[in-house]
Amino acid sequence: MTVVQSDILIIGGGIAGCFAAIKASEMGKSVALLDKATIRRGGSVGPGMDHISIGVHPEAMTLEEAKISALKNRKELYDPNVMLACDVHAYERIKDFEKYGVHMQEDDGSYRIWKIPERHSYFLSYRGVDTKVKLAEAVKKTKTKIFERTMGVELLKHDGRVVGAVAMNTRTGELTTFLAKATILATGEPGRQYIEPDGPFMTYYPITNTGDAEAMAYRAGAKLANMEFTYVDYTLSRAGGGIPGIKPFEKLGKYVNRFGDSFINSLEDSKKRVFLMVKEVMEGRGPIYIDLRGLPEDVIREYEREMEHEYPITIEWFKQRNLDFRKDLIPIQLIPAGIHGGPIIDETLKTSVPGLYAAGAATAFVMGLGRAAVTGHIAGEEASLYSSTVDMPLLSTEYIENIKENITAPFNRNGEGINPKELELAIRSIVTDYVSYLKTEGMMQKGLEKLLELKKQFLGKITARNAHELMRCCEVQNIFDMIEMHIRASLYRTETRMRKVGLHPHYRVDYPETDPKWEKWVVVQKDNDGHMILSTSEVPELKEA
Repeated sequence: MTVVQSDILIIGGGIAGCFAAIKASEMGKSVALLDKATIRRGGSVGPGMDHISIGVHPEAMTLEEAKISALKNRKELYDPNVMLACDVHAYERIKDFEKYGVHMQEDDGSYRIWKIPERHSYFLSYRGVDTKVKLAEAVKKTKTKIFERTMGVELLKHDGRVVGAVAMNTRTGELTTFLAKATILATGEPGRQYIEPDGPFMTYYPITNTGDAEAMAYRAGAKLANMEFTYVDYTLSRAGGGIPGIKPFEKLGKYVNRFGDSFINSLEDSKKRVFLMVKEVMEGRGPIYIDLRGLPEDVIREYEREMEHEYPITIEWFKQRNLDFRKDLIPIQLIPAGIHGGPIIDETLKTSVPGLYAAGAATAFVMGLGRAAVTGHIAGEEASLYSSTVDMPLLSTEYIENIKENITAPFNRNGEGINPKELELAIRSIVTDYVSYLKTEGMMQKGLEKLLELKKQFLGKITARNAHELMRCCEVQNIFDMIEMHIRASLYRTETRMRKVGLHPHYRVDYPETDPKWEKWVVVQKDNDGHMILSTSEVPELKEA
Protein backbone atom coordinates (compact mmCIF):
# COMPACT_ATOMS: atom_id res chain seq x y z
CA MET A 1 0.00 0.00 0.00
CA THR A 2 1.28 3.45 -0.92
CA VAL A 3 2.19 5.67 2.04
CA VAL A 4 1.90 9.48 1.95
CA GLN A 5 3.29 11.54 4.81
CA SER A 6 2.36 15.13 5.67
CA ASP A 7 2.21 17.38 8.68
CA ILE A 8 -1.53 17.89 8.21
CA LEU A 9 -4.11 15.56 6.68
CA ILE A 10 -7.46 17.13 5.75
CA ILE A 11 -10.36 14.85 4.90
CA GLY A 12 -12.91 16.84 2.90
CA GLY A 13 -12.36 19.55 0.32
CA GLY A 14 -15.38 21.78 0.89
CA ILE A 15 -15.28 25.26 2.39
CA ALA A 16 -13.84 24.21 5.76
CA GLY A 17 -11.27 21.85 4.25
CA CYS A 18 -10.05 24.43 1.76
CA PHE A 19 -9.65 27.15 4.38
CA ALA A 20 -7.80 24.69 6.63
CA ALA A 21 -5.43 23.79 3.79
CA ILE A 22 -4.70 27.42 2.94
CA LYS A 23 -3.98 28.35 6.56
CA ALA A 24 -1.80 25.32 7.28
CA SER A 25 0.16 25.95 4.09
CA GLU A 26 0.67 29.58 5.08
CA MET A 27 2.17 28.31 8.33
CA GLY A 28 4.72 26.32 6.38
CA LYS A 29 3.21 22.90 6.96
CA SER A 30 3.00 20.12 4.41
CA VAL A 31 -0.65 19.37 3.69
CA ALA A 32 -2.51 16.48 2.08
CA LEU A 33 -6.16 17.17 1.23
CA LEU A 34 -8.59 14.40 0.29
CA ASP A 35 -11.82 15.08 -1.57
CA LYS A 36 -14.36 12.38 -2.32
CA ALA A 37 -15.34 14.37 -5.42
CA THR A 38 -13.29 17.32 -6.72
CA ILE A 39 -12.46 20.51 -4.88
CA ARG A 40 -13.55 22.73 -7.79
CA ARG A 41 -17.23 22.03 -7.23
CA GLY A 42 -17.23 19.59 -4.32
CA GLY A 43 -19.17 20.26 -1.13
CA SER A 44 -22.47 21.93 -0.34
CA VAL A 45 -21.39 25.25 -1.83
CA GLY A 46 -20.17 23.66 -5.06
CA PRO A 47 -23.16 24.79 -7.16
CA GLY A 48 -23.02 28.31 -5.71
CA MET A 49 -24.12 30.43 -2.75
CA ASP A 50 -25.99 33.68 -2.17
CA HIS A 51 -25.50 34.49 1.55
CA ILE A 52 -22.94 34.28 4.33
CA SER A 53 -23.01 35.21 8.02
CA ILE A 54 -21.04 38.41 8.60
CA GLY A 55 -20.69 38.42 12.39
CA VAL A 56 -18.97 41.34 14.11
CA HIS A 57 -18.91 44.28 11.70
CA PRO A 58 -19.64 48.02 11.94
CA GLU A 59 -22.82 47.52 9.90
CA ALA A 60 -23.83 44.34 11.71
CA MET A 61 -23.32 43.19 15.30
CA THR A 62 -21.02 44.57 17.96
CA LEU A 63 -18.77 42.36 20.05
CA GLU A 64 -21.22 42.63 22.93
CA GLU A 65 -24.08 41.59 20.66
CA ALA A 66 -21.98 38.64 19.50
CA LYS A 67 -21.55 37.55 23.12
CA ILE A 68 -25.30 37.79 23.67
CA SER A 69 -25.84 35.75 20.51
CA ALA A 70 -23.36 33.14 21.75
CA LEU A 71 -25.30 32.81 25.01
CA LYS A 72 -28.54 32.35 23.06
CA ASN A 73 -26.82 29.66 21.02
CA ARG A 74 -25.75 27.95 24.25
CA LYS A 75 -29.42 27.47 25.09
CA GLU A 76 -29.75 25.70 21.74
CA LEU A 77 -26.94 23.31 22.76
CA TYR A 78 -24.10 24.93 20.84
CA ASP A 79 -20.76 25.61 22.50
CA PRO A 80 -20.94 29.41 22.95
CA ASN A 81 -17.17 29.74 22.67
CA VAL A 82 -17.19 28.14 19.23
CA MET A 83 -20.09 30.34 18.12
CA LEU A 84 -18.44 33.51 19.43
CA ALA A 85 -15.22 32.65 17.57
CA CYS A 86 -17.29 32.23 14.39
CA ASP A 87 -18.87 35.67 14.76
CA VAL A 88 -15.65 37.41 15.76
CA HIS A 89 -13.71 36.11 12.74
CA ALA A 90 -16.49 35.95 10.14
CA TYR A 91 -15.69 39.25 8.45
CA GLU A 92 -11.99 38.31 8.19
CA ARG A 93 -12.97 35.30 6.13
CA ILE A 94 -15.26 37.43 3.96
CA LYS A 95 -12.23 39.57 3.16
CA ASP A 96 -10.38 36.37 2.27
CA PHE A 97 -13.15 35.45 -0.17
CA GLU A 98 -12.79 38.88 -1.74
CA LYS A 99 -9.05 38.32 -2.02
CA TYR A 100 -9.76 35.06 -3.84
CA GLY A 101 -11.99 36.86 -6.36
CA VAL A 102 -15.50 36.20 -5.01
CA HIS A 103 -17.94 39.10 -5.47
CA MET A 104 -18.93 39.88 -1.89
CA GLN A 105 -19.61 43.59 -2.51
CA GLU A 106 -22.30 45.29 -4.54
CA ASP A 107 -21.27 47.21 -7.65
CA ASP A 108 -21.02 50.42 -5.63
CA GLY A 109 -18.64 48.83 -3.11
CA SER A 110 -21.23 48.43 -0.35
CA TYR A 111 -22.38 45.28 1.43
CA ARG A 112 -26.00 44.10 1.40
CA ILE A 113 -26.52 43.10 5.03
CA TRP A 114 -29.69 41.67 6.55
CA LYS A 115 -30.53 41.13 10.19
CA ILE A 116 -32.38 37.88 10.90
CA PRO A 117 -33.59 38.28 14.52
CA GLU A 118 -35.02 34.78 14.89
CA ARG A 119 -31.58 33.37 14.07
CA HIS A 120 -29.77 36.04 16.13
CA SER A 121 -27.58 36.59 13.07
CA TYR A 122 -26.63 39.04 10.34
CA PHE A 123 -26.21 37.78 6.80
CA LEU A 124 -24.45 39.28 3.83
CA SER A 125 -26.30 38.73 0.55
CA TYR A 126 -23.76 38.36 -2.27
CA ARG A 127 -23.28 36.98 -5.76
CA GLY A 128 -21.41 33.74 -5.24
CA VAL A 129 -22.14 31.20 -7.93
CA ASP A 130 -18.36 30.77 -8.33
CA THR A 131 -17.57 30.75 -4.58
CA LYS A 132 -16.17 27.23 -4.55
CA VAL A 133 -14.40 27.59 -7.88
CA LYS A 134 -12.47 30.63 -6.65
CA LEU A 135 -11.65 28.98 -3.32
CA ALA A 136 -10.37 25.85 -5.05
CA GLU A 137 -8.12 28.00 -7.22
CA ALA A 138 -6.71 29.58 -4.05
CA VAL A 139 -5.91 26.14 -2.60
CA LYS A 140 -4.18 25.09 -5.81
CA LYS A 141 -1.85 28.09 -5.51
CA THR A 142 -0.48 26.65 -2.27
CA LYS A 143 1.77 23.60 -1.94
CA THR A 144 -1.14 21.47 -0.77
CA LYS A 145 -1.14 17.98 -2.28
CA ILE A 146 -4.68 17.38 -3.49
CA PHE A 147 -6.07 13.86 -3.82
CA GLU A 148 -9.41 13.96 -5.61
CA ARG A 149 -11.86 11.08 -5.94
CA THR A 150 -10.35 9.87 -2.67
CA MET A 151 -12.50 8.84 0.28
CA GLY A 152 -11.20 8.76 3.83
CA VAL A 153 -12.29 5.37 5.14
CA GLU A 154 -10.70 4.71 8.53
CA LEU A 155 -8.70 6.84 10.94
CA LEU A 156 -5.37 5.54 12.19
CA LYS A 157 -4.40 5.65 15.86
CA HIS A 158 -1.14 5.25 17.72
CA ASP A 159 -0.62 5.65 21.48
CA GLY A 160 -4.10 7.10 21.86
CA ARG A 161 -3.84 9.80 19.19
CA VAL A 162 -5.06 9.98 15.62
CA VAL A 163 -2.14 9.79 13.18
CA GLY A 164 -3.80 9.86 9.78
CA ALA A 165 -6.16 7.64 7.83
CA VAL A 166 -6.49 4.93 5.24
CA ALA A 167 -8.20 6.27 2.12
CA MET A 168 -9.53 4.78 -1.09
CA ASN A 169 -9.53 6.05 -4.65
CA THR A 170 -13.17 5.76 -5.69
CA ARG A 171 -12.26 5.19 -9.35
CA THR A 172 -9.52 2.56 -9.02
CA GLY A 173 -10.12 1.10 -5.56
CA GLU A 174 -6.46 1.72 -4.68
CA LEU A 175 -5.85 2.16 -0.96
CA THR A 176 -3.36 4.68 0.40
CA THR A 177 -2.06 5.16 3.93
CA PHE A 178 -1.91 8.84 4.85
CA LEU A 179 0.30 9.41 7.88
CA ALA A 180 0.06 12.81 9.53
CA LYS A 181 0.93 14.59 12.74
CA ALA A 182 -2.57 16.10 12.86
CA THR A 183 -5.80 15.24 11.05
CA ILE A 184 -8.76 17.53 10.28
CA LEU A 185 -12.22 16.16 9.47
CA ALA A 186 -14.21 18.39 7.12
CA THR A 187 -16.64 16.25 5.14
CA GLY A 188 -19.65 18.54 5.52
CA GLU A 189 -23.26 17.97 6.56
CA PRO A 190 -24.13 14.35 7.27
CA GLY A 191 -26.91 13.48 4.85
CA ARG A 192 -28.13 10.34 3.07
CA GLN A 193 -29.59 8.78 6.15
CA TYR A 194 -33.26 9.52 5.44
CA ILE A 195 -35.03 8.77 2.16
CA GLU A 196 -35.44 11.71 -0.22
CA PRO A 197 -38.90 11.32 -1.80
CA ASP A 198 -37.85 12.84 -5.13
CA GLY A 199 -34.63 10.87 -5.36
CA PRO A 200 -31.17 11.20 -3.82
CA PHE A 201 -29.95 14.00 -6.07
CA MET A 202 -32.93 16.32 -5.49
CA THR A 203 -31.51 18.01 -2.43
CA TYR A 204 -28.95 20.72 -1.86
CA TYR A 205 -26.77 18.44 0.27
CA PRO A 206 -24.18 16.64 -1.85
CA ILE A 207 -25.05 13.00 -2.28
CA THR A 208 -21.50 12.13 -1.20
CA ASN A 209 -22.10 13.38 2.37
CA THR A 210 -22.84 10.08 4.12
CA GLY A 211 -21.54 11.08 7.54
CA ASP A 212 -18.01 9.86 6.82
CA ALA A 213 -16.29 12.21 9.28
CA GLU A 214 -18.76 11.56 12.08
CA ALA A 215 -18.65 7.79 11.67
CA MET A 216 -14.85 7.70 11.46
CA ALA A 217 -14.58 9.92 14.53
CA TYR A 218 -16.99 7.64 16.41
CA ARG A 219 -15.02 4.51 15.53
CA ALA A 220 -11.83 6.27 16.65
CA GLY A 221 -13.34 6.87 20.10
CA ALA A 222 -14.28 10.55 19.81
CA LYS A 223 -17.22 12.00 21.71
CA LEU A 224 -20.17 13.14 19.59
CA ALA A 225 -23.14 15.30 20.55
CA ASN A 226 -26.50 16.42 19.17
CA MET A 227 -26.88 13.21 17.19
CA GLU A 228 -30.59 13.10 18.07
CA PHE A 229 -31.39 16.27 16.13
CA THR A 230 -32.67 16.01 12.58
CA TYR A 231 -32.06 18.67 9.97
CA VAL A 232 -35.41 19.39 8.32
CA ASP A 233 -35.07 20.86 4.85
CA TYR A 234 -37.81 23.20 3.72
CA THR A 235 -37.34 24.66 0.28
CA LEU A 236 -39.43 26.01 -2.51
CA SER A 237 -38.05 23.34 -4.75
CA ARG A 238 -36.35 20.02 -4.21
CA ALA A 239 -33.76 21.01 -6.79
CA GLY A 240 -32.73 24.21 -5.02
CA GLY A 241 -31.53 25.66 -1.76
CA GLY A 242 -33.32 27.23 1.19
CA ILE A 243 -34.13 30.39 -0.76
CA PRO A 244 -37.20 31.51 1.27
CA GLY A 245 -35.40 31.17 4.58
CA ILE A 246 -32.45 33.58 4.69
CA LYS A 247 -34.49 36.75 4.63
CA PRO A 248 -35.68 39.36 7.11
CA PHE A 249 -39.19 38.49 8.24
CA GLU A 250 -40.74 41.34 6.26
CA LYS A 251 -39.34 39.90 3.01
CA LEU A 252 -40.42 36.31 3.55
CA GLY A 253 -43.76 36.42 1.83
CA LYS A 254 -46.64 34.38 3.24
CA TYR A 255 -46.64 30.74 4.25
CA VAL A 256 -50.10 29.37 3.50
CA ASN A 257 -51.92 26.05 3.73
CA ARG A 258 -54.15 24.50 1.09
CA PHE A 259 -57.04 26.71 2.19
CA GLY A 260 -54.98 29.83 1.57
CA ASP A 261 -54.69 30.62 5.28
CA SER A 262 -51.41 32.23 6.40
CA PHE A 263 -49.91 30.50 9.46
CA ILE A 264 -46.64 32.38 10.04
CA ASN A 265 -47.78 35.87 10.89
CA SER A 266 -45.26 37.26 13.35
CA LEU A 267 -41.61 37.17 14.30
CA GLU A 268 -42.49 34.78 17.13
CA ASP A 269 -44.15 32.45 14.63
CA SER A 270 -41.07 32.65 12.45
CA LYS A 271 -38.90 31.44 15.34
CA LYS A 272 -40.71 28.09 15.15
CA ARG A 273 -41.63 28.15 11.49
CA VAL A 274 -40.70 24.55 10.66
CA PHE A 275 -42.74 23.24 13.60
CA LEU A 276 -45.73 25.26 12.37
CA MET A 277 -45.26 23.89 8.85
CA VAL A 278 -45.26 20.33 10.14
CA LYS A 279 -48.29 21.10 12.30
CA GLU A 280 -50.26 22.27 9.25
CA VAL A 281 -49.48 19.05 7.40
CA MET A 282 -50.09 16.75 10.39
CA GLU A 283 -53.46 18.36 11.09
CA GLY A 284 -54.66 17.89 7.52
CA ARG A 285 -54.18 21.39 6.13
CA GLY A 286 -51.38 20.51 3.75
CA PRO A 287 -49.87 20.80 1.30
CA ILE A 288 -48.25 24.10 2.19
CA TYR A 289 -46.99 26.86 -0.07
CA ILE A 290 -45.02 30.06 -0.02
CA ASP A 291 -46.87 33.01 -1.51
CA LEU A 292 -44.54 35.68 -2.85
CA ARG A 293 -47.15 37.38 -5.02
CA GLY A 294 -47.69 40.34 -2.72
CA LEU A 295 -44.05 41.26 -2.36
CA PRO A 296 -42.67 44.44 -3.95
CA GLU A 297 -40.92 44.03 -7.28
CA ASP A 298 -37.52 44.91 -5.82
CA VAL A 299 -37.83 42.04 -3.32
CA ILE A 300 -38.89 39.65 -6.08
CA ARG A 301 -35.76 40.62 -8.00
CA GLU A 302 -33.71 39.75 -4.92
CA TYR A 303 -35.17 36.25 -4.99
CA GLU A 304 -34.31 35.95 -8.67
CA ARG A 305 -30.74 37.13 -8.08
CA GLU A 306 -30.29 34.59 -5.33
CA MET A 307 -31.55 31.76 -7.49
CA GLU A 308 -28.94 32.73 -10.06
CA HIS A 309 -26.19 32.29 -7.47
CA GLU A 310 -27.35 29.62 -5.01
CA TYR A 311 -28.13 26.52 -7.03
CA PRO A 312 -29.04 28.04 -10.42
CA ILE A 313 -30.68 24.75 -11.37
CA THR A 314 -33.65 26.07 -9.40
CA ILE A 315 -34.41 28.42 -12.30
CA GLU A 316 -34.68 25.44 -14.64
CA TRP A 317 -36.89 23.66 -12.08
CA PHE A 318 -39.35 26.55 -12.24
CA LYS A 319 -39.30 26.61 -16.04
CA GLN A 320 -39.96 22.88 -16.33
CA ARG A 321 -43.00 23.17 -14.07
CA ASN A 322 -44.27 26.39 -15.65
CA LEU A 323 -44.21 28.12 -12.26
CA ASP A 324 -43.85 31.87 -11.83
CA PHE A 325 -43.65 33.13 -8.28
CA ARG A 326 -45.03 36.48 -9.40
CA LYS A 327 -48.26 34.66 -10.26
CA ASP A 328 -48.30 31.23 -8.62
CA LEU A 329 -48.19 29.64 -5.19
CA ILE A 330 -44.94 27.71 -4.82
CA PRO A 331 -45.15 24.28 -3.12
CA ILE A 332 -42.89 23.49 -0.17
CA GLN A 333 -41.81 20.05 0.93
CA LEU A 334 -40.53 19.25 4.41
CA ILE A 335 -37.88 16.56 4.32
CA PRO A 336 -35.64 15.14 7.06
CA ALA A 337 -32.45 15.84 5.13
CA GLY A 338 -29.83 14.64 7.56
CA ILE A 339 -28.62 14.36 11.14
CA HIS A 340 -27.36 17.55 12.76
CA GLY A 341 -24.70 16.25 15.13
CA GLY A 342 -21.05 15.36 15.16
CA PRO A 343 -17.79 15.41 17.11
CA ILE A 344 -17.64 17.71 20.11
CA ILE A 345 -15.05 20.41 19.53
CA ASP A 346 -13.84 23.41 21.50
CA GLU A 347 -12.99 26.86 20.18
CA THR A 348 -9.63 25.52 18.93
CA LEU A 349 -11.52 22.86 16.92
CA LYS A 350 -9.93 20.02 18.88
CA THR A 351 -12.03 16.90 19.32
CA SER A 352 -11.82 14.67 22.38
CA VAL A 353 -9.11 12.53 20.70
CA PRO A 354 -5.57 13.96 20.55
CA GLY A 355 -4.39 14.77 17.04
CA LEU A 356 -7.93 14.95 15.65
CA TYR A 357 -9.66 18.20 14.69
CA ALA A 358 -13.00 18.83 13.00
CA ALA A 359 -14.34 21.86 11.15
CA GLY A 360 -17.45 23.07 9.39
CA ALA A 361 -20.60 20.98 9.42
CA ALA A 362 -18.60 17.85 10.33
CA THR A 363 -18.95 18.99 13.96
CA ALA A 364 -21.69 19.09 16.59
CA PHE A 365 -22.24 22.83 16.29
CA VAL A 366 -21.18 24.46 13.04
CA MET A 367 -23.34 24.98 9.98
CA GLY A 368 -23.27 27.42 7.09
CA LEU A 369 -20.71 28.94 4.76
CA GLY A 370 -19.30 31.62 7.06
CA ARG A 371 -18.84 29.32 10.01
CA ALA A 372 -17.27 26.66 7.83
CA ALA A 373 -14.73 29.19 6.60
CA VAL A 374 -13.91 30.41 10.11
CA THR A 375 -13.61 26.98 11.69
CA GLY A 376 -11.55 25.66 8.77
CA HIS A 377 -9.13 28.55 9.21
CA ILE A 378 -8.88 27.98 12.97
CA ALA A 379 -8.48 24.22 12.58
CA GLY A 380 -5.68 24.74 10.05
CA GLU A 381 -3.88 27.03 12.46
CA GLU A 382 -4.38 24.97 15.61
CA ALA A 383 -3.56 21.66 13.92
CA SER A 384 -0.37 23.24 12.56
CA LEU A 385 0.67 24.39 16.03
CA TYR A 386 -0.04 20.92 17.41
CA SER A 387 1.91 19.24 14.62
CA SER A 388 5.03 21.13 15.71
CA THR A 389 4.90 19.37 19.10
CA VAL A 390 4.72 15.74 17.94
CA ASP A 391 6.76 13.36 15.79
CA MET A 392 5.67 11.58 12.63
CA PRO A 393 4.11 8.28 13.71
CA LEU A 394 5.48 4.82 12.97
CA LEU A 395 2.81 2.18 12.52
CA SER A 396 3.16 -1.56 12.30
CA THR A 397 2.62 -3.25 8.96
CA GLU A 398 0.25 -5.72 10.61
CA TYR A 399 -2.01 -2.92 11.87
CA ILE A 400 -2.28 -1.37 8.41
CA GLU A 401 -2.84 -4.72 6.72
CA ASN A 402 -5.71 -5.57 9.08
CA ILE A 403 -7.44 -2.32 8.16
CA LYS A 404 -6.84 -2.98 4.47
CA GLU A 405 -8.33 -6.47 4.73
CA ASN A 406 -11.45 -5.15 6.44
CA ILE A 407 -11.95 -2.49 3.76
CA THR A 408 -11.41 -4.79 0.79
CA ALA A 409 -13.35 -7.75 2.22
CA PRO A 410 -16.34 -7.11 -0.11
CA PHE A 411 -14.01 -7.72 -3.07
CA ASN A 412 -13.27 -11.21 -1.80
CA ARG A 413 -16.84 -12.47 -1.76
CA ASN A 414 -16.77 -13.16 -5.51
CA GLY A 415 -19.96 -11.24 -6.14
CA GLU A 416 -21.96 -13.60 -3.92
CA GLY A 417 -23.64 -11.55 -1.28
CA ILE A 418 -25.68 -8.42 -0.69
CA ASN A 419 -25.58 -5.44 -3.02
CA PRO A 420 -24.60 -2.39 -0.90
CA LYS A 421 -27.23 -0.21 -2.58
CA GLU A 422 -29.99 -2.60 -1.55
CA LEU A 423 -28.76 -2.69 2.04
CA GLU A 424 -28.44 1.09 2.12
CA LEU A 425 -32.03 1.51 0.94
CA ALA A 426 -33.23 -0.90 3.61
CA ILE A 427 -31.54 0.87 6.50
CA ARG A 428 -32.49 4.35 5.30
CA SER A 429 -36.08 3.14 5.04
CA ILE A 430 -35.95 2.13 8.70
CA VAL A 431 -34.99 5.56 9.98
CA THR A 432 -37.47 7.23 7.62
CA ASP A 433 -40.36 4.99 8.69
CA TYR A 434 -39.63 4.62 12.41
CA VAL A 435 -37.99 7.92 13.43
CA SER A 436 -38.45 10.89 11.09
CA TYR A 437 -39.90 14.14 12.50
CA LEU A 438 -42.40 12.74 15.03
CA LYS A 439 -40.66 10.37 17.42
CA THR A 440 -42.08 7.89 19.92
CA GLU A 441 -40.29 5.36 22.09
CA GLY A 442 -42.16 2.33 20.75
CA MET A 443 -41.52 3.18 17.11
CA MET A 444 -37.86 4.01 17.68
CA GLN A 445 -37.25 0.85 19.71
CA LYS A 446 -38.75 -1.19 16.88
CA GLY A 447 -36.65 0.68 14.35
CA LEU A 448 -33.49 0.05 16.38
CA GLU A 449 -34.28 -3.67 16.59
CA LYS A 450 -34.72 -3.85 12.82
CA LEU A 451 -31.52 -1.87 12.22
CA LEU A 452 -29.41 -4.10 14.47
CA GLU A 453 -30.89 -7.23 12.92
CA LEU A 454 -29.98 -6.02 9.42
CA LYS A 455 -26.50 -5.13 10.63
CA LYS A 456 -26.02 -8.58 12.17
CA GLN A 457 -27.35 -10.49 9.18
CA PHE A 458 -26.12 -8.53 6.19
CA LEU A 459 -23.34 -5.99 6.86
CA GLY A 460 -20.73 -8.76 6.72
CA LYS A 461 -22.18 -10.03 3.44
CA ILE A 462 -22.08 -6.93 1.24
CA THR A 463 -20.11 -7.48 -1.91
CA ALA A 464 -18.30 -5.26 -4.42
CA ARG A 465 -17.45 -5.97 -8.04
CA ASN A 466 -15.59 -2.71 -8.67
CA ALA A 467 -14.20 0.39 -6.95
CA HIS A 468 -17.50 2.26 -7.04
CA GLU A 469 -19.32 -0.53 -5.27
CA LEU A 470 -16.51 -0.79 -2.72
CA MET A 471 -17.04 2.90 -1.97
CA ARG A 472 -20.75 2.19 -1.48
CA CYS A 473 -19.84 -0.59 0.94
CA CYS A 474 -17.76 1.84 3.01
CA GLU A 475 -20.61 4.34 2.92
CA VAL A 476 -23.08 1.72 4.15
CA GLN A 477 -20.90 1.14 7.22
CA ASN A 478 -20.96 4.87 7.93
CA ILE A 479 -24.71 5.12 7.40
CA PHE A 480 -25.26 2.22 9.82
CA ASP A 481 -23.20 3.98 12.49
CA MET A 482 -24.94 7.31 11.88
CA ILE A 483 -28.45 5.87 12.10
CA GLU A 484 -27.69 3.82 15.20
CA MET A 485 -26.27 6.89 16.95
CA HIS A 486 -29.29 8.91 15.85
CA ILE A 487 -31.87 6.43 17.15
CA ARG A 488 -30.10 5.73 20.44
CA ALA A 489 -29.59 9.43 21.16
CA SER A 490 -33.23 10.14 20.23
CA LEU A 491 -34.39 7.50 22.71
CA TYR A 492 -32.09 8.89 25.38
CA ARG A 493 -33.39 12.50 25.25
CA THR A 494 -36.86 12.29 26.82
CA GLU A 495 -38.16 15.73 25.88
CA THR A 496 -39.02 17.81 22.82
CA ARG A 497 -36.53 20.55 21.85
CA MET A 498 -36.66 22.86 18.85
CA ARG A 499 -33.48 24.54 17.60
CA LYS A 500 -32.84 27.14 14.90
CA VAL A 501 -36.43 28.09 13.96
CA GLY A 502 -37.30 24.41 14.18
CA LEU A 503 -34.83 23.48 11.46
CA HIS A 504 -33.06 21.11 13.87
CA PRO A 505 -35.86 19.50 15.88
CA HIS A 506 -36.04 16.65 18.34
CA TYR A 507 -39.79 16.12 18.57
CA ARG A 508 -40.89 13.40 21.02
CA VAL A 509 -44.65 12.95 20.75
CA ASP A 510 -44.54 11.02 24.04
CA TYR A 511 -42.56 13.83 25.72
CA PRO A 512 -44.01 16.93 23.99
CA GLU A 513 -42.67 19.56 26.39
CA THR A 514 -39.20 21.11 26.58
CA ASP A 515 -37.62 20.16 29.91
CA PRO A 516 -35.03 22.59 31.36
CA LYS A 517 -33.12 19.71 32.94
CA TRP A 518 -32.29 18.51 29.40
CA GLU A 519 -30.44 21.71 28.50
CA LYS A 520 -27.31 19.61 28.05
CA TRP A 521 -25.67 17.35 25.53
CA VAL A 522 -26.42 13.72 24.91
CA VAL A 523 -22.93 12.33 24.30
CA VAL A 524 -22.35 9.24 22.15
CA GLN A 525 -19.03 7.39 22.31
CA LYS A 526 -17.61 3.98 21.45
CA ASP A 527 -16.03 2.29 24.46
CA ASN A 528 -12.96 0.07 24.49
CA ASP A 529 -15.09 -3.03 24.01
CA GLY A 530 -16.73 -1.61 20.89
CA HIS A 531 -20.07 -0.81 22.51
CA MET A 532 -22.01 2.39 21.85
CA ILE A 533 -22.45 4.19 25.16
CA LEU A 534 -24.51 7.29 25.93
CA SER A 535 -24.17 9.86 28.67
CA THR A 536 -24.85 13.53 29.27
CA SER A 537 -22.55 16.52 29.51
CA GLU A 538 -23.11 20.15 30.42
CA VAL A 539 -22.72 22.70 27.65
CA PRO A 540 -19.67 24.87 28.42
CA GLU A 541 -20.15 28.36 29.77
CA LEU A 542 -18.97 31.34 27.75
CA LYS A 543 -15.38 32.01 28.75
CA GLU A 544 -14.26 35.47 29.75
CA ALA A 545 -12.35 37.20 26.96
